[in-house]
Amino acid sequence: MNTEKWKSILGFVSLDDYPNLPCPYCQHEALNIEEGTIVSRKVSDSYKNVASRHFNLEQMKLQQEKVEQSKQVKELFDSKSLLGVLGAVGLIVNEVIKPNYHFCKFTAFMVCGHCGDNVAVTGLSQEHKKKTANESQLPALFKVDHFSVPIPMFNIHSLVPVSIQFELLGAFSYFHVDTSSSANKLRRAIEKFCFELGMDGSNLGRQIEQLKKSHPVEANLLNTLRLVGNEGTHSDGVHEDDLLMAFDIVEEVLTIFPRLDKLKNLEKPQAILSEKFDKKKSQTEQHVIENMKSQEARFIDKAQG
Repeated sequence: MNTEKWKSILGFVSLDDYPNLPCPYCQHEALNIEEGTIVSRKVSDSYKNVASRHFNLEQMKLQQEKVEQSKQVKELFDSKSLLGVLGAVGLIVNEVIKPNYHFCKFTAFMVCGHCGDNVAVTGLSQEHKKKTANESQLPALFKVDHFSVPIPMFNIHSLVPVSIQFELLGAFSYFHVDTSSSANKLRRAIEKFCFELGMDGSNLGRQIEQLKKSHPVEANLLNTLRLVGNEGTHSDGVHEDDLLMAFDIVEEVLTIFPRLDKLKNLEKPQAILSEKFDKKKSQTEQHVIENMKSQEARFIDKAQG
């Protein structure tokens, strides 16, 4: 999984810096926002009461920056030195000339440069509002919250059971807007994993313990993912970085399905080879036994003679 790609769109990104994402239809990394399809409207005061997580996070970040700057300005003025006063004035001037952005809701289409298919997206944007006519217009910044078709964060092998794929796609979808729900869907994917491998414990913990008998490495990894899923289900302590690490683990655990399929396909050639060479081995062993008996008989005859 390309972790750095997903980290690059955790916040607000300009179109020029927005990376190509995996297309859910053809799996090529050629999906991007088509600029001509973007429609945006400034958020209302009412929206702020039901705002998305990313809006609130960004507002908190801006507030913290203002508090920190005010603290720095006060400390510099309180120093009563010329350099301190000049530094404080510089911070105030920087705040005045700092570009002004306002929040908008936006809808758009992402189009695949390989297959030409598309995915509708919605989210938030920050759009530059010029303070003067001479000020240069800066590009808008975008944060996608919802993809109308979930974007796979790593390639899921076709041999992975559909029940697991369904829950994983849900985890990928929620990743962009609700980390707790994403972790919960990840837990459900683990439950389906155990079910598909025939584990029948009364709860997920017991199922994973049962799995240790046949697949100890996978069971150990799944137990860690279970803890992440539990946190998402019962609390809100799961962050994007936690999920990215968890998805990395899931991607490796899922390799068990093509591996088991390969082992099953090897049963026939194994049987052919075993039958061929085991017979040869049996014939060789029988020949050795007969030679030993013959030598023993000659030895007895010689002794009696």
